[in-house]
Amino acid sequence: MTAGGVPEHDLARLRPDDVAGYLRSRGWSPGGRVRYSRRYELEWSGQRRRVLLPLDRELADYTDRMADLIRALAALEGRPETAVHQDLALTGLDVQYIRTQPKTPSGTIPVQDGVLAMTSARDLLMAAACTTVADERRLVHPRRKPQRAKDFVAGARFGPTSPGSYILSVQVPLPEPGSDGSLFEDRPELDVAPEPFARKVSRTLFEAVAAARDAAEEADLTDDSVSFAEGVGRGVSADLCEALAGLGGHDGRDAQAHGHGFSVGFAWSPRWPVPFDSARTDFPRHLAPVLLAGAQDLRRNEPERGVVIVGRPTRLKREADFGPGDVTVVGRLMKENGDLVGQQRQIHVRLEEHEYNRATDAHRDVRDLRIEGDLTLRGTYHELSGLTFFDVL
Repeated sequence: MTAGGVPEHDLARLRPDDVAGYLRSRGWSPGGRVRYSRRYELEWSGQRRRVLLPLDRELADYTDRMADLIRALAALEGRPETAVHQDLALTGLDVQYIRTQPKTPSGTIPVQDGVLAMTSARDLLMAAACTTVADERRLVHPRRKPQRAKDFVAGARFGPTSPGSYILSVQVPLPEPGSDGSLFEDRPELDVAPEPFARKVSRTLFEAVAAARDAAEEADLTDDSVSFAEGVGRGVSADLCEALAGLGGHDGRDAQAHGHGFSVGFAWSPRWPVPFDSARTDFPRHLAPVLLAGAQDLRRNEPERGVVIVGRPTRLKREADFGPGDVTVVGRLMKENGDLVGQQRQIHVRLEEHEYNRATDAHRDVRDLRIEGDLTLRGTYHELSGLTFFDVL
């Protein structure tokens, strides 16, 4: 027996544990066993619905029973049986659906846009993986990617395209949630295991994509890209914004590119607790260049890390007679060999109380400060933050 055209050998590949996860993710509750099957129940439109999940793949009628189950689910969900089967077959995967809307016949995309969409989908995964690995949220990810992020991207794959606009599917395999022999077979919600890295990346990507859309909308309304920097805490980075802009047909090389709208949808594997309702984030065509401009601003604002400055404190200010304070230093950068390079510049530094007191003495005695930290350009001045060294010369 088949289900709506699903070949028998595809039915035979379905795993009872994966199908059980699918049922639980849609509100079905496990009941008692009926011979070699388990009964699942769901309150649906005021009626108690029941389906039987075959548990033994070695049974002679396993595919028949699985076809019965798919047919019942398709009828309840109002979907084709093939669509239900596809979801059951992908239960070990988190899947991102990237729907592009080029001005070409449905199901096609210009070659150049297609190549850009594929590479941008890869870069989108890499950006989320780097954010997940990093100890801190960064405006720009380093050129040398963490090995764990590279391994993750290497394990992801493109699935078949879907009908409609040109839709890419990116499949992220998830590991098995636990070993054989669960202690809570009838109450799987009690089986708690650490969230796998692949799911963490998918979750990071979901949040970051939504944050990037929010930032782009606000930047478009206010003509101010500060919203992108504010979204860094939610996973926004220059790398992520560039990848999203690429999905919209903008890679920055063609200023006249018209681009197109796109969306990023998420389908979660039921093997692990679903972190969010499956949702889609839409990006109208006009937001693609806004994303690209936001990425450029983030790159400009990325701190230069581990910078040493040497200079004279020229202005000191704090709100009380004690506590931390702000100091303006007019100084130059010091190279590793001790040479001072570049032009003098105004650098703002926030110092703790004991450092501020020493800077006050240095200002009085006309002495230089040597400070190490991360240097960021803030409009007409620089800011040194994340201090790792402070001394009076």
